[in-house]
Amino acid sequence: MTGRNGKEGFELIENDAFRREGPGKRFIEPRILFLLYGKPAHGYKIIVRMEELPLPGPLPDTGAVYRKLRQMEGKELVSSRWEDGDSGPKRRIYSITAKGKLSMVTWVEAIEQRVSTLNRFISLCDEKVVR
Repeated sequence: MTGRNGKEGFELIENDAFRREGPGKRFIEPRILFLLYGKPAHGYKIIVRMEELPLPGPLPDTGAVYRKLRQMEGKELVSSRWEDGDSGPKRRIYSITAKGKLSMVTWVEAIEQRVSTLNRFISLCDEKVVR
């Protein structure tokens, strides 16, 4: 699938990641990428702000978010640095990378494709199923 960025779609999302990361897995990666897109943040702030996003499924637990942040850092989708806390210990501040921004575009395209597929199914049902 060629995406709006002119590159093959899903190349920045691991094979079948949409199925693994999608509705059943709480969309952790695209949530993090979106929240970091405009402003770096520490892990707790990311977790708190996830409630603002209208994605399906339950919110991920704290451990899942921190594990995903480490995985994403390993894949160079995010970077981190230590910063002195205002009234406590140092905090790790996460930022999205250029590769992370490209991955976010790919996530949007994958979600758009899923929405389109679901809308086609709904149209077929509207033709045959009385609601």
